[in-house]
Amino acid sequence: MRPSTLLIATALALAVGVPARAQSVGVDLKVSDGVTLKGTYTSPGRPGPGMLLVHQCNMDRTSWQGITAQLVGAGIHVLTLDLRGFGESGGEGMRAGFPQLLEKSSGDVDVAFAYLAGREGVDRRRMGVGGASCGAMLTADLARRQPTVTTLMLLSGPPSEAAIAHIKATPGLAVFGAAASEDNVLKGVADTIKGAVAGSPNPRSVAKIYPGTEHGLPMFGVNPDLEPALVAWLKTELSR
Repeated sequence: MRPSTLLIATALALAVGVPARAQSVGVDLKVSDGVTLKGTYTSPGRPGPGMLLVHQCNMDRTSWQGITAQLVGAGIHVLTLDLRGFGESGGEGMRAGFPQLLEKSSGDVDVAFAYLAGREGVDRRRMGVGGASCGAMLTADLARRQPTVTTLMLLSGPPSEAAIAHIKATPGLAVFGAAASEDNVLKGVADTIKGAVAGSPNPRSVAKIYPGTEHGLPMFGVNPDLEPALVAWLKTELSR
């Protein structure tokens, strides 16, 4: 790495609170229709598992800074992604409608996952994916397409029927799901997540359903046990 690049990486690492030996760099990902997506890849500076995090559709990749710092501190390589039309990524975002966003973003998260899996030091046998809201929906299906995924995190995002079937048929996939019982964005998401986790044959899968109406990351503010429980679970599962 050139000295100037190293200085930038070190500054980014300090900005998000990751350990000094970690390196955080901006990533450009060109997808099949020519759109350039922006991501942030943070390496702990030593070999370890990988985790892809995808934001909910009223946020961007910066929403994961706190969790990224904690995971990287535990030796996990993390890639956060701005979905098309969000944050610094190109593309139409929600302007073409939510179904179109999900359809196009499906291939986008495959590209992001391939990028992460290809980084030096990433243990491809220990790969996790997860997100909030639409990010959870996308990563649930990503786990179905990518057999190397061993860890799946879902916050307020209902997995598809195909993703639920994959969870049920895959003992090696551990799932953490959380939602508010009266979610004010996606009605019934708590029941869907609870049912998907209940169908998982992995004994370490867990569902946390909280009273309230919060959707996605705002659950952390009113349920102070959630973020530490989620991070501890991810660290444990990805270290196996």
